Amino acid sequence: MEIKSIQGIPGANVYSYRPVIRAVVDLQEWKERTSDTLGDFNNRLLECLPTLAEHYCSRGKPGGFVERLKEGTLVGHIIEHVTIELLTLAGQNIPYGKTLSLPEKPGHYEIIFNYDSLEGGIEGFYQGYALVEDLLQGEEPDVTKSLEAIKNEIKKHSLGTSTKAIIEAAGKRDIPVIRLNDSSLLQLGYGRNQRRVQAAMSDRTSCIGVDIACDKSLTKKLLHEGGVPVPFGYLVSTEEEAVARFRDLAQPVVIKPYNGNQGKGVTLKLQNEKEVRSAFRVAQTYGEDVLIEEYIEGKNYRLLVVNGTMVAGSERIPAHVVGDGQSNIQDLVHKINLDPERGDDHEKPLSKIKIDPVVLMTLKQKELTLSYIPKEEEIVYLRDSANLSTGGTSIDVTKEVHPDNKALAEYAARIVGLDIAGVDLVIEDIQKSYMEQDGAVIEVNAAPGLRMHQSPSQGESLDVGEMIVDYVMPSGNGRIPIVSITGTNGKTTTTRMINKMLLDQNLLVGMSSTDGIYVGGKLLVKGDTTGPESAQIVLRHPDVQVAVLETARGGILRAGLGYDYADVAVITNIANDHLGQYGIESLEDIAHVKSLIAEVVRPHSYVILNGDDPMVSSIASKTKGKVIFFSVEKDNLTIRKHLALGGVAIFARRGNILLCQGDQAHKICAVKDLPITLNGKARHNLQNALSAIAVGWALGLKPENIRTSLGKFTSDSTWNRGRLNSYLIGGVQTFIDYGHNAAGIKAIADTLRKFKPSALVGCITVPGDRPDETIREVARVAAKGFNRLILREDRDLRGRQRGEVANILLEEVIKAGMDPRKISVVLSDREAFCHGLDTCKPGEIFVMFYEHLEPIEEELKLRLKKQEEGVPLTAKMKAL
Repeated sequence: MEIKSIQGIPGANVYSYRPVIRAVVDLQEWKERTSDTLGDFNNRLLECLPTLAEHYCSRGKPGGFVERLKEGTLVGHIIEHVTIELLTLAGQNIPYGKTLSLPEKPGHYEIIFNYDSLEGGIEGFYQGYALVEDLLQGEEPDVTKSLEAIKNEIKKHSLGTSTKAIIEAAGKRDIPVIRLNDSSLLQLGYGRNQRRVQAAMSDRTSCIGVDIACDKSLTKKLLHEGGVPVPFGYLVSTEEEAVARFRDLAQPVVIKPYNGNQGKGVTLKLQNEKEVRSAFRVAQTYGEDVLIEEYIEGKNYRLLVVNGTMVAGSERIPAHVVGDGQSNIQDLVHKINLDPERGDDHEKPLSKIKIDPVVLMTLKQKELTLSYIPKEEEIVYLRDSANLSTGGTSIDVTKEVHPDNKALAEYAARIVGLDIAGVDLVIEDIQKSYMEQDGAVIEVNAAPGLRMHQSPSQGESLDVGEMIVDYVMPSGNGRIPIVSITGTNGKTTTTRMINKMLLDQNLLVGMSSTDGIYVGGKLLVKGDTTGPESAQIVLRHPDVQVAVLETARGGILRAGLGYDYADVAVITNIANDHLGQYGIESLEDIAHVKSLIAEVVRPHSYVILNGDDPMVSSIASKTKGKVIFFSVEKDNLTIRKHLALGGVAIFARRGNILLCQGDQAHKICAVKDLPITLNGKARHNLQNALSAIAVGWALGLKPENIRTSLGKFTSDSTWNRGRLNSYLIGGVQTFIDYGHNAAGIKAIADTLRKFKPSALVGCITVPGDRPDETIREVARVAAKGFNRLILREDRDLRGRQRGEVANILLEEVIKAGMDPRKISVVLSDREAFCHGLDTCKPGEIFVMFYEHLEPIEEELKLRLKKQEEGVPLTAKMKAL
C-alpha cells in the first residue's frame, strides 16, 4: 500500500460542513482483498482496538462495523474506521467518515474524515494506516505508542486556553475567526471590520507598553516614580553582585530572571547567601541579567485590567501537595498530575507540577526532600511563586477587591501603557486598601493568562474572553457582506457586473475572479483566483467593505469554501463541464458541488437561482436562505409557484426586466438599456444580468442605481475583458470569448447568428482533461452552430498527446455533417487566431475561443494599429 496524498480542507466542503481531512491511498496488492478473506485479521484488529465494536458504520447501530468486517469490507474502509477510533481515543470528536473509490484510478481510494486538530488528524491517519498495514503483514501494532504520537501532535499545535476563550466568545457573537499563524494570532471579523488579537493582546496594545512590561527593571522604575508601591531591588549579572546586593537589602529576598515570565526561574523568601547563590544560578539559566529584590510578605493576587477597568481578580495559590499519610511528595505530585484538567503547558485549565531546581530549593529551605511523607491533610508548598504555569491554582476574588486596590491595578496598567494587563499584587488582605497595609505591585504583565479567571479552582468562573472580545469589537459581528457566485457558465460576467454596481455606490469592493483579485477596481493579484485561498486574501484585506467572490468548482473540491457563509449566493447554471475530474461523473455531481454555497447560508441570506435550469432551481429545497429566482422564459412554472407563495423573482417580459414579489411587480429597466445583452440577442448575458440585478436588490440597492450601473456595463476590455469582446478588423466582426464547453459555445453561436452574418466562423478546442465524450459533444454543438471551424489545441495538453484533442474534434465535426473543406486544423492558439482573421471575408463573423487572452490581445493590437495606419493586413483585406 502507499499513501498518495493527504490534505486538510478547513472550510465547508462537498463532504461535510465541518473541516475534513482527505487522504488518497493506493491499496496495490490489497485492492481487491476483503476482510473476510484475510484469515485472523478481524480478530487481531478487534483485539488491538476493541472499541471498534461500538462503530455504527452504515448499519446505523453499534456493532455495524463488526458486521461489515465479518461479511467482508475493503482495506480502505478499515483504515478509515481505525483512524477515526484512534483519534477518538486521543480525545477528538470525529462524527463523520467516508471511503470512496476513485474510478479514474483503479485501486485508489479517498478516505475522508472530520477533524478537530488538523495536525493531530493527519498524524491519526498515518498511525491508522500503519496499524492496518502492520496487521496485514502479520505484525503486532503498538496502539499505546500510536495514541501517544497523536496526542503529542495535538498538544504541539493546540491553542492555549486564553486563545480558546477568545475564539469561543467570538463564536457566541457570530464573529468569524481566522487563525493567521500556527500560534495564537487571530483575525476577528472580515475586511474593513476586522480586528486582531494574539493571546490576550489586541491590535490596540502598545508595542512600547509591551516592551516596558517585558523590562521588569524599567517597569518597577516607572511604577515607583508614579507613586505605586513596588519592592525595592537591583539588577545584577554576577553571582557575587547578587550576594552583595543581598547584604545591602539585609532582609529576605526574591530572585527572578530579568526578562522572564510565567514564574519560571523565580525563587522567593531567600534568607542566606547560600540560597541566594543557588537561586541566582537557576535564574541565570533564563538570561544573563537577574533581579534581586525585597521579599514582600502576603498573598499573591492577579488583577486583570481590560481597557482601563479591572474586570477580574484571582488569588493565586502556589503549587502544593496535600498529604495522605502514606505517599511521599514525589508520588503525590505524580497523582496530582494525573488530573485530566492539568496539561503540560497552557492547553488545560491547570498546568502539571514540574519538579525543577526551584522546587528542590524550596523544599530544602523547609528541610524537606521529595521522599518526605506528609501527614494526612498536611499541606506542603513546593514553591513560593504562585503562577498557574508552574502548577499553581486560583481562587476567584473579583467581588472582594477593595476599590483602592482596583484603582491601583488600573493605574499601574496605564503607567506601563497596556490596554490589557495582568497586575500582580502581593498584599495580606485584598479586601482592605493597600494604603492600610504593606503590599506592592510586583509585576505588570502583557498578554496575561486568562485561565485562572475562566476556570478558577474555587469561586465564580468569569468569561474574560468575552470581555476582551467586547472591548476589541464593542458592537456588530465584524462581518462584511459576502456575495459568492458559482455555476458552470456566466460566473465571471455576473461577478464583474455585481462588482461594478457596488463600486458605483462608492464601496471599496474586493473581487476575486478568473483573471485576478481586484480591490477598489485595481488589480492586486493576477491569475485565476476563484479558489478559497483567493477568497481569504479578499477577506483579510483591511480596507475591503464588501466581498464579491467568484467560486469555482475546482476550488470547492480541492479545498472547500474560503469563508463560512455568504450573505448572497448565486448559482447561474449547471452544464456539462469538468466531468471525470475529482470523482465528478455526472451533472448531478456538479450540482452537488455547486449547491454547497447555497446550503451553508444563514436564514437572513439570499440565494439567487436560475429558474430556467431545473437542476439549479431544485437547489431551493436545500437552502435555509431566502430564494430569488431569475428567468428569461415566457411562462416559467417554477417562477409562478414561487410568486404565489410570496417569493421574489426577477424576469424579462416583453422587453422589460421586472422584479416581482408575490403579486407586486416593479420595472427595473428595459432589456435594451443593458449593453451586455446586445439588445436582447445575448440570452445568456440577459440571464447573467438578471442574476446580478437580483444581487443588487438583495443588497438593498435602489432600482435606479442598478439601472444606471448596468446601463454602463459593456462587453469590452474595460468591464468584461475576454467575454464576447467585439472588434472590427478588415470588415470582419471579430469576437473574443472564453467559451470552452458545449453550453458556453452554443450560447455564443446562438447569439451571433441573430446578427445574420454571411458566415459564422468559430475557432474552438476543449481542454485535454475532459472525457472524449465531452469533446465530441462540443464538436457536435460547433458543427451545428458554425458555418466554418478552425480546430486548435491548448498549450497545456493536460495529459493528452499533441493533436489528440483536435483529431477527436475533427472526426466528430465531420460525423455531425460539416463539410471537411470548411474545417481547418491549426494547433497553435495565436496561429489559429491569425488564420481565422486572414481567411474570413468582410460581412462574416469570426469567434475566437481562447486559452490565454494576452497573445490574442497582442495580435489584435498589432492589427488594429496597422489598420489605423492604413497598412493592408492581408491581400484579401482592405484597410478601413
